[in-house]
Amino acid sequence: MLLSQTLQGQISRTYHVYVPDNPLGATVPAIIVFHGGGQDVQTIAARWGITPGNPPPPPLDRYLLVFPEADPRLNDEWVHFHNGDSAFPTYDLLFIDQLLTAITDPAGYATGNLAVPNVTVDPLLVYAAGFSNGGGMVWQLMNSDHVSSFQGFAAVGKALDPEKAVQYRQQLGGVLPNPVPAVYVHGTADVGFGPPRTLQEVPLDTTHPANTVREMLTRNLIPNAPSVTTLVPGSTNTTEVVVQLFEGGSAAFEYVTVLGGGHNVRVQVPRRFAGVLSVGA
Repeated sequence: MLLSQTLQGQISRTYHVYVPDNPLGATVPAIIVFHGGGQDVQTIAARWGITPGNPPPPPLDRYLLVFPEADPRLNDEWVHFHNGDSAFPTYDLLFIDQLLTAITDPAGYATGNLAVPNVTVDPLLVYAAGFSNGGGMVWQLMNSDHVSSFQGFAAVGKALDPEKAVQYRQQLGGVLPNPVPAVYVHGTADVGFGPPRTLQEVPLDTTHPANTVREMLTRNLIPNAPSVTTLVPGSTNTTEVVVQLFEGGSAAFEYVTVLGGGHNVRVQVPRRFAGVLSVGA
């Protein structure tokens, strides 16, 4: 069941919360899930296994899941940092400030469980995940002052744009952002995947998603070779899922390639730093 909540301000902002009804303890981790452009909360929540009358799949049933809505004046989209901008747009970042304060309120949430009747969110165990346009919001959080508020990140179907990576560093004084644990999921049939198609396009190592992987390896001080490459059990010859775990620096980076998958991909992603995170469209 999703609880609808409202944050009051100049513009009221709405978010929805799944409270675990069988938590392991009175303190739980939380995942903030950003929907895709033109997508509603019910659709993205269903992709995470939140449907009426059914608990989400384990271990997500142990998390507080938060599904914020975009500004009601926009077309169900998040306000992003764009190429050519001189500074971060602050509108949605200020909303995230309010949201983090709200979900970590010591008053917590009622569970309906007699053994653990109330849970509060551990502010040191908050994660961010997003699909498509919401994945862009994840990259923005990772490269803003909000990065320290999150323990890990996951983006699906949205690469880190090369020109934005450059401007993010300029925003931070020309240095790479601090290492962070991250998962990036991409399908090979996505329009953003593949080598340049014309001479006017940028070199291969700065196209999507190669730029994303290169940026995250550099950021996390990781060698180029993955420490573990796994073909996910249950994959077929039509759509295989390959997981590459890159370790060796101060934070892990996991790249999931869906062979034959499009922009809408859904996969259970092994999270060495936060259990198993289900992400998708």
